[in-house]
Formats: sequence, C-alpha cells, structure tokens
Amino acid sequence: MAVQIVAWMASGLYFSLIPITEIRGAHLTAAPESLESSQLGSLPGPDQISGLLNEQMGDDWSLGNLKLVSINGQSLWRVGGQSAGKSFTRLVAADGESFVPRLSQQGAKSRAGDWLLEPAEPVSIDLIESVPAGSEFRGRELPVWRVTYSEPESVNLYIDPWTGELLARRTDRWRLFDFLWMLHIMDFDTRDDFNHPLLQIAAALGLIIALSGVVFWAMTTRLFRRKKNSLASLTK
Repeated sequence: MAVQIVAWMASGLYFSLIPITEIRGAHLTAAPESLESSQLGSLPGPDQISGLLNEQMGDDWSLGNLKLVSINGQSLWRVGGQSAGKSFTRLVAADGESFVPRLSQQGAKSRAGDWLLEPAEPVSIDLIESVPAGSEFRGRELPVWRVTYSEPESVNLYIDPWTGELLARRTDRWRLFDFLWMLHIMDFDTRDDFNHPLLQIAAALGLIIALSGVVFWAMTTRLFRRKKNSLASLTK
C-alpha cells in the first residue's frame, strides 16, 4: 500500500504540473481548417450523397453523421455511419460522384506534414490494422496511418486513411502520462478500466490508512498534552 500511495501521489503531481494540451501535443500541430463561405461552391446534395452510399455500400448502411469540412482549402462532405455492422468514414468528392480515395503511404506522409507546425522528416510510416492491449492508440477505429517523427518530441501522428484527419498525437510526455495513469488506476492491461476490484480494494485500504493516521495523530497529540500538563502540575 505504501508503494501504491507513493504512485498515486507521484502521478497526481505529474498530472497537475503538465498542462493536458502539452501532454496531448496540441502545441505541435495546426488547428483544423476553418470553413469559408467562398469555398462552398456547388456541393452535392443529400440525394446525391444517398445515391453514392447506395452504390458503394449497398442497401445495408445507416448514416451516423454528415459534416462539412475543409481539406487543403476545398470544402467536402465527411460522411460517417455503419455498413454491414462496421463503422465507416468517407469524404465525398466535390462532384458527388465518388468517395475521395484512401490515402497511400506517400499521401499519409504529405497529410501528416500538413498537420505539423514545424517541418520534419518522418522516420517511419505504417498502416496500423491491429493493436495490442494497452497500445498508445486504442479505443479507435482501425486501420490508421501512423507517421513517426524523432523530432519534435518523438511524436507519432495518427491519420485517418480515408479523410486525412488527425486522430491522435502521441509524444514522450503522453507516454509518461499513460504509464503514470496505468499506475494511478492500477489497470496494468488495457490502462482504461478504473472500476475494477483491485483499485476499489486499494482505494478502501488507502482511505483506512489515511483515517487511521488522523486518529493516531489526534490520540498522540492528546496524550502528549496530558503528559505536558501533568509535568507542569508536578513542577508547581
């Protein structure tokens, strides 16, 4: 329990010292492009998008969201939903006749470079199709492009292969945060579950230890005062 209490205190100190935006690496990348009215032009309408989804996904699809986004100065519809029990996200081409093709490795490199504020050359580019438990990129849809840089801050950029959107940034600060978070919630497998019995038992024991310390302090303080008063009365 002493080791775990030290882990709680140390991780809590780190969480409070480092701003979460820096841990997430938000200062390393550009913000999403804002939409300008001059970019809108003649975008495909709902009927055309529905026809495209029927053509590409068959009849077994459901629309989850439809969002207007700006990619490299061009306005496009971003379509998300379910098809055959699986999630999908696509960009509708400006003419509404097709989806924007999935990013190639070179396309992922170029798109990641667009997101970085300071130019850098990646050391590797990988299409991630499966991840182990506790991976730094978890709880998201796959596949995804991972573009790895040694600088700045050993950052990994995770890029949606269909939309080019930046899904996550992982830096050394985030990796340390994730390790401390694992210790903090005592989930050494997935690093996401903070409702498991081990943590609940440890938290209860920690509370008992803290309360017993308060009681012991109160008892010893009272005893010390009694002894001091007794000594004082004897010296009078």
